[in-house]
Amino acid sequence: MFRKRKKGKTICTGKITSLMIVPHNSNKIKTLRVSNLHLKLITFIALLIVMSAALVGYLTIILHENDQLKNQQYILSSFFEEQQRAVQDNISEIAEIKDLDIITREKLEEFSLQVQDLTSNYIDKEVKSLTVSRSSVSGVATSFVGKIAELKALLNFLEDTDKKGDELFSALAEKQEELRYYLEHLPTYWPTKGIIESGFGNRFHPVYKKFMDHTGADIGGKKGNPIYAAASGKVVFAGKSGGYGYCVDIDHGNGIITRYAHCMKILVKKGQSVKVGEKIALVGDTGVSTGPHLHFEIRIKDTPIDPTLFIGTEP
Repeated sequence: MFRKRKKGKTICTGKITSLMIVPHNSNKIKTLRVSNLHLKLITFIALLIVMSAALVGYLTIILHENDQLKNQQYILSSFFEEQQRAVQDNISEIAEIKDLDIITREKLEEFSLQVQDLTSNYIDKEVKSLTVSRSSVSGVATSFVGKIAELKALLNFLEDTDKKGDELFSALAEKQEELRYYLEHLPTYWPTKGIIESGFGNRFHPVYKKFMDHTGADIGGKKGNPIYAAASGKVVFAGKSGGYGYCVDIDHGNGIITRYAHCMKILVKKGQSVKVGEKIALVGDTGVSTGPHLHFEIRIKDTPIDPTLFIGTEP
């Protein structure tokens, strides 16, 4: 009499483990005998393979992130060096203009005093010594003509200096405006009310269920919350863009572009100029999204950069 055995039943006796394979048809039962030592070795090797695969996967992600960070660091270093040189040049020029302005004002004060001295000296010494004699009149006239010539020379100098002062003031105002423009076009303004729920870098995508590069920062918020321009610039895209849903791209110059994705509603048009802090859209969940939030990107020369390097980690 034969006992029925389930398909694939394992019998462990002492040092040997038997795996019995029972077919559904009338074929012969197959028995696979493996020593416990071999079974442990196979299990260990299998675990080692799984762990090695996991380690390789982890190292691949780390190396990818490292390459991404190196590229980001190179782009940022080049960008900041270039911008720092431009700012330093402006600061140096402003300092020079201010120094020249101070010198000019000092010269103006100095020559104003000289004019006062000349006029008062003439009145005190020359006019008071006038007599009715022809010789006296002639001497005074000669002296007067000389003083007039000197006064005219001083007046011409003062007029030139005054014009120069206006030019210096104009140059200083121009440089200040350039710096103001530069700062207004750097994306440092927090784009919406909320906190960062998912940061920049490699992450497990909540929808696609796999590790992917996250090219921006997700700022949580209520549906309909206002979205603001992080800096002044020109709208270069306003519409639907695949997984981004309704999206706005703003060009700020110097190779900087900001992106505002998953919007519920867009309030600007392509080609429109916007000011820093201006309302451009409303928070939504369009495109590939698990809920209302703003996906905010900063790109420098088309390379995604961690937005927190510009806007910080909180408002």
